[in-house]
Amino acid sequence: MKNNRKIPIRFTESLVVVSLGFGAVYWIIDTLLYILTTGGSSSAVSMFHLSPREIGQRVIVCFFFLIFGSHVQYNAKKQREQEQALQESQERYRSLVETSTDAIISVNEAMQVIQWNRAASDLFGYSKELMMGKSIDVLIPEKFKKKHQEGVKRFLETGQSKFAGKTAEFEGQRKDGTIRPIEVSLSADKNSGSWIFTAIIRETTERRQALEALRESEERYRNLFEDSKDAVMIWTAERKILGVNQATLEIFGYNIEEMIGADIADLFQQNEDITLFHRKLLDEGSVRGYETLLRRKNGSPLDCLLTATVRRGKDGGVLGYQGIVRDVTDFKRNEKELEHTLETLRKSIGGITQAMSSIVESRDPYTAGHQKRVAELSRAIAQEMGLSKDQIESVRMAATLHDIGKIAVPSEILSSPGRLSEKAFDLIKDHPKTGNDILKEIEFPWPIAEMVLQHHERLDGSGYPHGLSGNAIRLEARILAVADVVEAMASHRPYRASLGINAAMQEIDKHKGTRYDSSVVDAFNLLFREKNDTILAIFKSNL
Repeated sequence: MKNNRKIPIRFTESLVVVSLGFGAVYWIIDTLLYILTTGGSSSAVSMFHLSPREIGQRVIVCFFFLIFGSHVQYNAKKQREQEQALQESQERYRSLVETSTDAIISVNEAMQVIQWNRAASDLFGYSKELMMGKSIDVLIPEKFKKKHQEGVKRFLETGQSKFAGKTAEFEGQRKDGTIRPIEVSLSADKNSGSWIFTAIIRETTERRQALEALRESEERYRNLFEDSKDAVMIWTAERKILGVNQATLEIFGYNIEEMIGADIADLFQQNEDITLFHRKLLDEGSVRGYETLLRRKNGSPLDCLLTATVRRGKDGGVLGYQGIVRDVTDFKRNEKELEHTLETLRKSIGGITQAMSSIVESRDPYTAGHQKRVAELSRAIAQEMGLSKDQIESVRMAATLHDIGKIAVPSEILSSPGRLSEKAFDLIKDHPKTGNDILKEIEFPWPIAEMVLQHHERLDGSGYPHGLSGNAIRLEARILAVADVVEAMASHRPYRASLGINAAMQEIDKHKGTRYDSSVVDAFNLLFREKNDTILAIFKSNL
């Protein structure tokens, strides 16, 4: 920082004026002495009536006085400028030291502190007032003190040190006793025959932590790269392979020399696949789970999932790519085998379900085909409502078994042509619960037992066996309810003739939104109006 303070003009810097004064005084004194020694007139006028020779002598003396004063004044001015420059330099140095973010400490040969800046206080916890004149040993951990003292002694004896003029890493001890990693730049200079040591110190805790974190990150990345069971590859913008892990070699059957530098397109079953993959990668910046067919060295195909990202430079240009290849060949094969097993199981369950349904119908010949027609009608309604394939299948299976509970009802009640007594009807009303008891122990893929239990419940709570209402009734059970009512009314029964499909439609329309779900009723009406052939195929001669 520049120091603008002016240093006052000294006496020696005005010697020109003083010299002129001395010359004038000399002139007067010399004239007076001349008058006194020659007996001349004492008149003041005699002082100026001198011969040319006398005047010349006096001018020469005055001139010498002037030269002497000018020389002294010049030297004094130069000295003043040098002192001012030195003072400004010292001010700048002090400002630099005090504002430095690094600790700056100077010590003498006795290792006593002679300079201590603010950053040193922040780093070590000691104030400047406390440290000035004190030994630097308090900053050195106990385990290093002896080595430090030996190093100082050796330097003072030989003038040589492996640390002077260099930067090295050490450990420093704070006032609270904690040890911190530090970096020290040490210099040694002689001043008036004595050595002065100056150290610039910065704490390296954060840098060490960052380096350690980077090392650990690199180690983790290296371990992930090498230990990954998936193939990991890096390739250039020109599609040349730069690096691969061990899994890549094992999956594709190449050795490392064959892989490095090879064209990655050679790994693709179809050449156009690599073009499509790279185009998608460049457009989106990264691709995850891209399905494609690759090939081993022996030509055998590999079903794979590719996950990759684009590596770009600071200018945004493509440097290359890095990606992970997961071999899903076995998974695909197992998936196909599982689908085949599930299909077999589904057929088995269907067969068992149909057998159970047939048992009920064998005890009630008048309702033979009822469960099958309700199942077909329920499936058609569910499809019209846009339910998932899984839901549609669950509705169909529940409908196929919805009357399984009637197996506990005496045959004479089921086939009775007349009006049932209240007690007999109570037995009939128990069949949803009985069906639930039979089915709940079977592990179906869907809650079939609950659907069967609820198929006689109504939205307004007027149904049975539990009087459920609203959303407490499963959607699948609401579909069963409509299909069951429509089929029962449209078909012949021992105690009455068929009421017809129109009567059934009037029933569900009349109670739409109260007893029956509005969306289910609407789906059935749409089926009847636009897909009447579907309804006809379900009911056949019963309509």
